[in-house]
This record gives sequence, structure tokens and C-alpha cells, in this order.
Amino acid sequence: MSVFKDKSKTKDGRQWRFKVYYHNADGKLVPYTSKRYLKEKEAKAEERVFILNRDTPVKKKFETVADDYFKDAKTRIRESTWISYKSQYEFNILPYFKGKFIDEINVADIEKWKTELTKRKIKLSSCNQYYVVLKEIFVFANKKYELNYNPVTLAGRFKRRNDEVRTKEKIRYISYEDFNTFIDVIEEPLWHSLFMTLYFTGMRKGELMALTWKDIDFNRNVISINKTVSFLTESGEYKITTTKNSLNREISMSRSLTKELNDYKIYVKQFEGFNSNWFVFGNNDVLKPHNITTKKDNYFKKANLEDKIISIHEFRHSHVSLCINEYLKSGQNDSTKFFLMMSQRMGHSLRVMQEVYMHLFPTAQDNIVDLLNNL
Repeated sequence: MSVFKDKSKTKDGRQWRFKVYYHNADGKLVPYTSKRYLKEKEAKAEERVFILNRDTPVKKKFETVADDYFKDAKTRIRESTWISYKSQYEFNILPYFKGKFIDEINVADIEKWKTELTKRKIKLSSCNQYYVVLKEIFVFANKKYELNYNPVTLAGRFKRRNDEVRTKEKIRYISYEDFNTFIDVIEEPLWHSLFMTLYFTGMRKGELMALTWKDIDFNRNVISINKTVSFLTESGEYKITTTKNSLNREISMSRSLTKELNDYKIYVKQFEGFNSNWFVFGNNDVLKPHNITTKKDNYFKKANLEDKIISIHEFRHSHVSLCINEYLKSGQNDSTKFFLMMSQRMGHSLRVMQEVYMHLFPTAQDNIVDLLNNL
């Protein structure tokens, strides 16, 4: 450990530095050379601070620091994002690091965590979402508790295995014909209207569950999307928050959907206590996601479409596919015009719409080939 005068100096005359050796996260003795300071006493003072921090590790449990991080983050980030981070932390991070002192978590521990998640065959994109949350907890510890390194950053993001072939994830959707077969077996008014709404609007699951009767304007035939349901725990505790991108939008209803929801409202109004603040699907309480999924799967099986079961989110893809087919049937094939129309309806940017759904336009590459054929 020593303070020395560097051979070169900055433009403003800073030349004093200090150099110390310390044990890193892997237990190796490594050197650290400071930035340049103007005066020798400044360099000595900073050297003492550096050594003090190294000699007084942060003896706080990981979960204690994480709790502090979430208290702080709640004032800084969007509420729905905070809830998502909290859920990812509780189910995919906390179980692996609970009880450990945060200053004792090293790169090897992070790599072990990454390996365990990979074994669970979680999607790469999801794993890297968990990575971001864990990294932010350590960044917070670096700032508030003067933890001197971030093993998450050192370990790096999750990467695709060398033997994995990178292919674009295929979008699954249900055709209009299969949807009619599916919907025809549903006799319960609630579920019939719910799946009609999913298929003919393409709204997100959380938006559907948060929908109230006052959000539906039967005079204008539009649905206002201005909130979503964010679940705090697996037991069903939830909170109503802003939409995914914090932007409200309106979805125009087809005649068949307008009639469906109007008839369903007449049916629901007979229940005691009905009011416009009731949830369209769930009445005075939000439907639970697992109930929707269970019903969906049962109806697919009842319709003998077991091999065509899609997720709730894939009803959203199905709606876009339906609209593309009808657009092409009308004799139009301008994909940019179509995605401009659909971006506001779906609550996506034009770029995202094109990236996700462009391949569903069968004529997209035909236009390119036509150009080449003219050579």
C-alpha cells in the first residue's frame, strides 16, 4: 500500500495516486490503482477510505438489502414494473440467496444460480429479466452500503448455449374456423363472453381482468383500456395499475362483440348489487388467472381441439392473425398501413408490430422476389 506521484498528470495538474492490493470476490489478491488526485493528502485520505471499506465488509443479509432496494425502487419506477420485479425476486432469486450475507455472495454463487435456472428450462429472455433485478439489488448495495463490487455484473448475463440453434420463436394462434368450434361448446355466459372478447379485441390478459362496465361505451361501440391487473402473490393478491406502457387506448368493437357484451350485461344486471364499477368478468372481484386457464383448456378438450390449445396471450396473436387474413381478403396488402392501424389497437409501437407479426403477411417476400425477377 503506497501513495505515489505518477509520471504523467492530467491537464488540470492531478498526479497523485495510491495503489493497494486486496482479495477480490474469487479470493485472488489483485492490485488496485486509484485515479489521480491534485494533492498528496487527498490521495492518502482516499486510500484510507478504500482500505476501511475493504476491511469492514457489509454484514447484512441479502434479503435485508433487497427489502431496502424495493422500498427505494417503489418511489422511482412504474408501479406495474415494481410489482413484476418483486414477483420475479420472490420466486426466482430469493430462494437461492436467502440467509447469505450480501458481501459473501461471489461470482461462483451467481454462476450456480444461473445454472439452476437454466436447468429449469426457463426461457432465456425470462432468465435475463431475473438477471436485471438481481443486478439492480447489488447496484443499490454498492451505492447505499458501499459494497465494493457487483458479482452479478462480473458473472454477466445469461447466454444461449453453443449447441442451441437460435430460431425465432414461432407464434401460435387459432384460426377463425377453430375458434368457432371452440366457442360453440361454451354455454356459460361469463366464459362465452370472455373468450369472445379476447379473440375479437386482442387485449392483454391483465387488461381484460381489470375491465369494468364503465369502460365500455355501447353508444360508440368502443372499449377503453386504461388499467391492468398486476398480481402481487401466487395466492391471488392483486393491484390495479396503469397499462403496460402507461398509455390509454380505445378498441373499437365489431357488431357481433357489441351484441355479445350488451346481452351479457343484461344478464349480469339481474345480480344484486350490480353497478358500473363491477368487473366485466368477475363482477365484484377479479378473476384469477389460473381459473381462466383451466376453463380455456377444458373447453379446448371439449371441442376436440386438444392438439390446438393455445395460451391466453396467444388469443392476442390470434386476433392479429384474424385481422391480417381479413385485410388481405379485402384486396389490400400494404403491411405498413395495416400495422399503423393495428399498433394503436394493440397498444404496441409500429416497430414491435412489424417485428412480431410481419412474417404472417404471406405476400411480404413476394414483393421482394418480384423486384428481383425484374432484373
